[in-house]
Amino acid sequence: MPRWGQVLAAIAGVAVGGTLLYGTYLTVEPLLLGDTAPAPAVTSSPELSATPEPSASAEAASLGCDWSALADGQKPPYLGDQADGLPRARLMTEATWDCVDDSWGVAVHSAGGDTWRPGGTAQALYLVAPDGDLLKLFDLRTDVQVVLLESDLDARLAWTARVGEDDTTQVVQVELDTGLVVDGWGGDAVPALQVADDGTVSSVAPLPEFAGDGTLWAGYSRRGTLQSLFVRASGDDFRALGAQKALDSLLADGGVDGAHHAGDEVWVARDGSFAVFLSQRPVKDKPHRTAGGTWVVVDLVNDQWRLAEASLPEWLCSSSPQAYATGTYDDPGVLGAACDEHGTQASYRLTIGGDPQRVAAGVP
Repeated sequence: MPRWGQVLAAIAGVAVGGTLLYGTYLTVEPLLLGDTAPAPAVTSSPELSATPEPSASAEAASLGCDWSALADGQKPPYLGDQADGLPRARLMTEATWDCVDDSWGVAVHSAGGDTWRPGGTAQALYLVAPDGDLLKLFDLRTDVQVVLLESDLDARLAWTARVGEDDTTQVVQVELDTGLVVDGWGGDAVPALQVADDGTVSSVAPLPEFAGDGTLWAGYSRRGTLQSLFVRASGDDFRALGAQKALDSLLADGGVDGAHHAGDEVWVARDGSFAVFLSQRPVKDKPHRTAGGTWVVVDLVNDQWRLAEASLPEWLCSSSPQAYATGTYDDPGVLGAACDEHGTQASYRLTIGGDPQRVAAGVP
């Protein structure tokens, strides 16, 4: 599976180096209801004062707001006095939401050709109309890079991450129409490995493929390796895997990942149909050795799961970079692993019900 930094780079279309910043998330300044002046920073419930809608937007609403059929003068006006380098964008109004359907999108743009640089690059969140028109929603803080992870325009929600120089990042839920930022989103569906003591969610992102309904989300460790999964059904309705209680129990019993940190190693099928978790039992006073482990095989479509005793090398193992589960739920096939053998990463083929097989580096 791709590492965390690779996932964000693929989503953002930029190189982020696999390093991320954990801390207090951005505030946003809503540009709604025809108010062109920046509103107070929003961290909980925003207070917006309604002002009259521009007549062009009112006319658009009365026409049923088929955006492609509107003349330029019937659309909201372009904003002036914007930070140098930000793209040209129209004012976002409440009436314009009547135009928004599944042909619209959400995007983050930064000044300077969408290349965010530390030290104050302006960036903002926009709606993207079918004809490419941008409608500005919020100005974003300039001290971190903001990456859009997923959006749901029917629910008027988006999930964004901030990128910096540490090994975790906070991910928040943003209400696109009000500017409300929710730190503790997802409820009990988000695995505990991804939730800090203060309730904030870190180092999670949607996976590109899921054979079930909704979106499959992955959680990543401080090393950038995949360690947890959960599902967004629709809107802000998230659900935990049926196997999560078993995984939590193994974690509570001292289960570790390949770096001897509390956690799991995970292999996922490319199509998101099933996943295999490995919880390892470390040898006391020998942090890189293992006394065995437990496989948790999960059918992600039907939310079924089963346990199996894991036959492992004597060393702790991690899922190999770019390694996927290649078989089926009933027979997951070969799982590529890198095991910490005397401080050197040795390649192994692991199977459920079989013995580990050491292979030459680079052999799948």
